[in-house]
Amino acid sequence: MPAPLTPEQREAVLAAARSGASRNEVARQTGVSPASVTRICTAAGVSFDRTATAIAVEARVIDQKAARVNLAGNLLDDVAEARVRLHRTSEPRDFFDLARSVAVLTNAHVRIISVDGPPDESAEVGSMLGNLFKMLQAQHGADQEQYPEATRPPVLEPPQGDDQP
Repeated sequence: MPAPLTPEQREAVLAAARSGASRNEVARQTGVSPASVTRICTAAGVSFDRTATAIAVEARVIDQKAARVNLAGNLLDDVAEARVRLHRTSEPRDFFDLARSVAVLTNAHVRIISVDGPPDESAEVGSMLGNLFKMLQAQHGADQEQYPEATRPPVLEPPQGDDQP
């Protein structure tokens, strides 16, 4: 079992953590285990800024999505090439192998693009409709303030009765 940390070591850990170093960086600088660094900092109320990590993770996710999009596009190119070769062959075995290749490549393409799912256009439409509703509410409130009850413009109603289509 390692010897307990000295107060100087604890202060060195806290100073490094307060300077903005990551937990692993503090552990490397001070020679204290990452678990001990976490315990010391938690006890002292010092937290590590995870912004850089979050940004790096987000960038990695974006890079991976771009790689999947690129791969999916390449698979479609391969499908097109296999289909051209499929229609040029007269040998039954070649035709069978190429047809299977087209199916496998197409399924791979579909699986890859399904990872990220379709673009969420419903959120965009909902946001647009929500903004329109807020603007109409604001205009209605302005109309209520601008026109006293007796001078308000009439509200047009659809005609009632038998002459409707």
